[in-house]
Formats: sequence, structure tokens, C-alpha cells
Amino acid sequence: MIRYALIAALASLPVSAHAQPADIMSDISALVDARSAESAKTARQLWDWAELGYQEQKSSDLLKQTLKSNGFAITSGVADIPTAFTAEFGKGGPVIAILAEYDALPGINQDAVATRSPIDGKGAAHACGHNLFAAGSIEAAIAVSKWLKQTGTPGRVRLYGTPAEEGGSGKVYMVRAGLFNDVDIALHWHAADENSAAARTTLANRSAKFRFRGTSAHAAGAPEKARSALDGVESFNMMANMMREHVPQQSRIHYVITDGGTAPNVVPDFAEVFYYVRHP
Repeated sequence: MIRYALIAALASLPVSAHAQPADIMSDISALVDARSAESAKTARQLWDWAELGYQEQKSSDLLKQTLKSNGFAITSGVADIPTAFTAEFGKGGPVIAILAEYDALPGINQDAVATRSPIDGKGAAHACGHNLFAAGSIEAAIAVSKWLKQTGTPGRVRLYGTPAEEGGSGKVYMVRAGLFNDVDIALHWHAADENSAAARTTLANRSAKFRFRGTSAHAAGAPEKARSALDGVESFNMMANMMREHVPQQSRIHYVITDGGTAPNVVPDFAEVFYYVRHP
């Protein structure tokens, strides 16, 4: 989870002189471990629901209810996003923000096992571990709230329910709404195969959909009268792929054709490709 990053943040709070980082780590770890069963249950429930970005209604409600039952003040629908929220505990002092993501990826139907095991009829899943992300973040926030209360330390912990990370840019709209203006430190984490805490660079992401329009005709009866929009998409992709040799090594360019026509014997008059471009 993010307990190590929490220690670094909490160590800067105005606590008593005897509260050393090692003591804080021990206290926080005990509080997190005490709720491990609840955390696992939340993670599994989010996995089973696997709601897509901006549609995470049940997932959002579960997280809000869990935080509310542990003394957090909830603000729903922030930044005009129905599934976004903030949850805050404490008074005065620095504001420690913890981010929680909970959206799933479309087109995935894997069961929660280490081998390939599709689930018939399931069209989304948590391939990036956002079910763990959300569960871990809210349990970290609850642990900090209990620590603040037990030690009488001034300060606020604020959990941000950030929807639609998978291509929806939920946090962007929350930042634009000024929701982070008074935050002193924001903590973010991601599921991986080892525990660590570090200040790392990330890949900034810009996305766009490119749409091409042409003239439709029967591909066998009158192809000379057509202008294929799909040809435009394919030409665009070919030139983008040739650019890979000439961009910085850390850059990333990836895409999917979201609309390439409906039938091979109909020259498509509309086609669309969805691009992500990333760079540190």
C-alpha cells in the first residue's frame, strides 16, 4: 500500500518530540493491518463490479459509505462529476491528500486468477489494479484519521475519489475546479509486484480522436466513385509509426481504430482513430 509515503508525510506534522518516524511507521502499520480483511473485501467487490470510467456509481458509493462510517465528511459530485468525491477528516494543520482510482478497463473478461480464465458476458475488468488502488487508499486514509485522533495531532487527511483515470482525465477536471488549491502534499500509488516509495517521473498523456470523412460506394460495383475514409486513417497511422524513429526514446505513441467501417464491400465514408501520446 502507501504506508511508506504516509510516514514521510506524517513525519512533517507538528507532533510531539517523542513521535519519531519509526514510531509513526509502527503505529500506522498496525492501524492498516487491523483493517486488512475490510480492505480485501472492498477490493474484491470493486473487482466484481468493474465499472468503467464516469460510470463507477456503485464503486463510488461503496467507498463513500466506508469513509463516512469512519468519521469522514463526504462531498459528492465534485467538479460536476457524479462519481467524483472528496472525504475529509481532521482540523487545522497541513492537508494530506490521498488519491483513489476505481475505474476498470473495457474489453477485458478475466477472472481473478493468475491464469487465463475468461468470464462469459463480462465486458470490463480491473487489469491495472484500480480495485486495489481504491481499497488501499481509503484504508490508508482511515488509518491516518485514527492516528490523528489518537495522538491529538492537528492536520487533515483528505481522500480524493478520482474517476475515469483510464483515458477520462477525471483528475484534470478536479484540478481545474480548484479542489487541490489548499493541499500541502498529495500521495498517489499503484499496484505493483513490490513495495517502494519514491519520487518518480511519470508520462504526461495527451489524447485525441482523429476523424476522416470520404465518399461511400459499393466496393465491387463502383469503387472508382468512392473515397475511403479508412484509407485516411491507415495512411495517418503509417506516418505516425514512421515518426517513432524520430521522437525521444521515452516517448510513447499508441492508438486503436475505433471506427473503420461496417462491411468490407462498402467503402466507408467515415473512420476514426483514437491516439495517446505520452512523454515524461
